[in-house]
Formats: sequence, C-alpha cells, structure tokens
Amino acid sequence: MKQIVKRFSLSFKNRVFFMCLLATLVPLLISSVVMVHIFTMSLNRQSEGTAKQQITEISERFSRLLEDCENTCAELTADGSAAWNLIDNTTIEIQKGMYLSLYQAVQEIYGHAQCSVYDAGGRLRFTTDTLPREGKLPVYWGLLRKASQNEGMTYYRTDPYLAVTNPSILMQGAYSLENPHGARTGYVVLDFTRDNFDNVFSGFYSLTDMILILDDHRKPVYCSRPDYSEDQISGIIAELMKPQGTAEAGKGAQQYLCLREPERGFYVILCRQAPISAPAVRMMGTVVLALSLLSLALSLVISEALARHITRPVSRLDKAIAKVKDGDLSIQVKVKTNDELGRLTESFNQMVKDLKRYLEDRVQRQKDLNETTLRLYQTQLNPHFLYNTLDTIKWSAKIHQIPEIAVLAENLAVILRKSISSKPFIQLREELDTIESYIKIQKIRFNGKFDFRYEIAPETEEILVPKLIVQPIVENAVIHGLADADEGHIFVRAYLERKELVIEVSDDGCGISDEVIRRLGNRDKEQKNGHIGFYNVDTIIRLHYGKDYGLRAERLAAGGTKVTIRIPVNGSGEPDPGVKNRS
Repeated sequence: MKQIVKRFSLSFKNRVFFMCLLATLVPLLISSVVMVHIFTMSLNRQSEGTAKQQITEISERFSRLLEDCENTCAELTADGSAAWNLIDNTTIEIQKGMYLSLYQAVQEIYGHAQCSVYDAGGRLRFTTDTLPREGKLPVYWGLLRKASQNEGMTYYRTDPYLAVTNPSILMQGAYSLENPHGARTGYVVLDFTRDNFDNVFSGFYSLTDMILILDDHRKPVYCSRPDYSEDQISGIIAELMKPQGTAEAGKGAQQYLCLREPERGFYVILCRQAPISAPAVRMMGTVVLALSLLSLALSLVISEALARHITRPVSRLDKAIAKVKDGDLSIQVKVKTNDELGRLTESFNQMVKDLKRYLEDRVQRQKDLNETTLRLYQTQLNPHFLYNTLDTIKWSAKIHQIPEIAVLAENLAVILRKSISSKPFIQLREELDTIESYIKIQKIRFNGKFDFRYEIAPETEEILVPKLIVQPIVENAVIHGLADADEGHIFVRAYLERKELVIEVSDDGCGISDEVIRRLGNRDKEQKNGHIGFYNVDTIIRLHYGKDYGLRAERLAAGGTKVTIRIPVNGSGEPDPGVKNRS
C-alpha cells in the first residue's frame, strides 16, 4: 500500500504547478460564470421592465379604443334622434341628417372601427363602411340578441357566418337604440377589422413581437401575427394558464405577459422574444469556452514558469542535503534571492558550518580525552599486574604479622581496583571511599602527621562524577602542600549550589604558587611542572561538561590552598549534551 501511495504521490514541483494552475483557473472560471449570469440577469431584468411598460401601454390603448367607441354610441343616442330616424326616415333630409350625425359621432374612432345602424328587424339602414356588406343581421341569436339582453355596449366575437361574407371583421360591438317610450327601434353596430386593430396598436410593438387579444372566455379575437396558426395560439393560451413564464415556441424562447382589461374582461397578451435566445446563449458559451482554453494555455505556461522559479532553490537545497547526508560538510548553496527561500538557504549554509565546527570540536575533545586517559593509564604501570602483586604482598604481610604492609597493600589494591574499572562515572560516595584508602596509605608513609576530614551533603552522595577526579587533588595537597610541614589538615567539602555540584579540597600547607594558578587559569598544558593531577582533572571535566566548567585553585589568606571543582547536575552525572553544546 505504501508503495502505491508513494508511486502516485506528486512531487513538490508538481504540487506547486497544480496549485498555481488552480489558483489561476478557478477564479477565472468563477468570474466568467458570474459575469455571464449577471449579464443575463441584467438583460432579463431590463427586458422584463420594458415588456411590462409595453403591455401596459398596449392595454391602455385598447381600453381607450373601447371607451371611445362607447362614447360614440352614447353621443348617437343622447337626444333620441337616431331612434326616431329609424322609425321615420322616408325623407331625404332625415336620411342626410342621420348620416351627418353618424359621421360626426365617429370622428374619434375613424380608422379604428366602422359604425353601422340597424333597425329593429336587423336590416342595415346606415353605415360608414365604404365596402359592400350584408344588409341584414339575425335578431334572435348572435350579436343583436346579446345586445338586446344587456344594457350599454356589448362586444361579441365574429359570428361564424361572417367568415364567408366578410372575413376581415374580427369583433363587433352593439348598442341597443330605444325611443323615449322604451321601445327598441334599432341597433348601433361597430365592426373591428384586422386593419383597424393594426392601426390602433401600430408603433407599440416590433416586428418580432406579437399582440394577442382574448375575450372574457379566453377565445382569440385578434392576433397581430397572421402567420400564427390556431395550434400556436392555443399553446400560448395554455401557457397563460401559468402566472408567467417562458416557453419554447417555434423560433426560440418566448416571453409572455398578460393583462386583463378590468371593466370589460378582455385579455391583452404580449409575446416577446427572450432577451437572450438559445443561439445567443450557445454563442456566449462558445466565447467563454474559447477564453477558458486560452486562459488554460496561459495558465499552463505561467504555472510552469512559477513552479520552476519556486522549486529551483528547493531542488538545490535537496541536493545539498543529500551531500551532507553522505558526509560532505564542505557544501555551500549559493544564495540568489533575498526572500524566504534565500533566508532558508542562508540558514542551511550556517547550519552546515556549525555542524562541521561541532564535529571538529567533538573529534578534538575525544582526541584530548584519549590522550589524557592514555597518560593516566601510563602512570598506573600495568594495574592488573600490580593488583595481583599487592594481593600477594598483603597475604605475605599477614602471614609474617606485619600489619602496616598489609594495610598498604590492601588500600592500594582498592585504588587500583577503582582505576581499572570500565565505568567512566561513579557515585561521589565511591570517590570518597577511594580517597579514604589513599589517605590510609599516606598516613603510614608520613607517620600520621596530617589530619583528613570531609563533609558532604546527603543529597550529593549518589551524584555521578567522573572517577578519580577528587583523589588527584587530595594527592596534590599531600605531596605539594604538606610534604614539608610537621602537621597539617586536609578538608573535603561537597554541596549543591543551584544546579551545580561544588567540591572543595582545602589544606593549610605552604600554599600554591601564583605561577601555577596562572598556568592553570590559562590552561597551559605544556608547562605542567609537576602538577599533572590538576591538569588531567581539569581536562577531563572540560571534555565531559564543556569549557564553562573545570577546576579553579586559589591561595588562602591564612595560608594553604583551596581547589574548587564545579560540574553540572542533571540527575545522572552523565555529560549533559546541552552543556557541551555551549562550549
């Protein structure tokens, strides 16, 4: 599974490439879609506003036409003369007067309707129409029957018989005439042709628009597009059963708006082409696709260049890290930029330098430690041989009853046993045991002319310290400090101070010279002058704990010498890496 994941994982360069590509394309595509959507919504909103204003004007125009027709009929019947003329029209004067009244009344609707007067029997008596027409209308059905049943103006779709006699008439209006006594004497009939409606609505719609007038029963009265079939008109009427919507009707998306004439119940319908047709949408899609492909090509080029620019310094760092892994610490990467990657490269170069310097220091410390250990071992004169020899001497002294020799051999064997141990660190308590064995030997040598005491804090007894770091200091105090004295005192003290173990070895002997103090402070290894113990102990401490720690000697005011050892305490006594790194 890990092999499969590793196989399909993308490199850093490829991830940068795809991220740049996505960062370029995604906003572009989103902005393109949003812009197209906003553009479409803006056009639709604008078209909707225009369409509402247009259908409102058309509806008001139609309402004014019907109102003018009703005013014309009311004017003809206002004084009752028209009703009397239908009864008595035998004279030429009466007929002329009727025609004059008729033409005066239709001035407002001239060109929008033809006005005719029929008698009570349905015979045509007067008309403004110049074309020949049927001279009689049925009284008991159709238009005249409906007008006789209603008060005021009555509107009626064209009767079926008119399709043969006069197919151009689309709608008629009728007004019943009555004399002052309430008797019906005739009818005023208005004929509306296609040309009349065309004149009324001229200038209110474009060639691509369509106006449809329905009666109160939703039957078609007028359609401005003669090329529309009955099926198409029926589909539009069915679509209008919805509140408002768009439908695919022949030549593309159509927008239908409908208003109902409030007083007479007519429906005025406006059919408009949608602001954005299907071909326009396809064209916009094609343009967006072309721009997207062009943007994709540009994004590929830009992303590749950007990925190369970003990953090139990373690749150089990766190769340099591989060389460092193989052990080449001389590698240095050239810094070419001042950005984050440039600062990262500088940090890498500095890290390699520090690592190289640290390894060199470590090698040198190990070399020094090995040299010091070798010198210590050289002074031991084959400790295994000496230990076996001392053991023989001890038992020979006990056999011959010489206790001093037995004590010397026994204590010297203890010291040798500690020296040949493989453990580099021992507890402070064990180091004091070694010192006590050494003191017993020296008291026999010097006939007990010096006194040895120690005082260690209980919490310091189990602290681990390098073996044989206190014994050489005590030995130096015996040999150099008290050698010429008749008596003396040696005092060892150990305590904790903050996070450091402090070991003090003091004596009241002749005191250490200023030259030795100076050489010890300067770490002068070439001029030891017999104080090899000081220098070896100081070297071991510095190698284990760093240059901040070691040995310090001072001459006391009352006479004598005090040597102080300071080592860090980390709970185990082992060398602290954090401490060593400070060196």
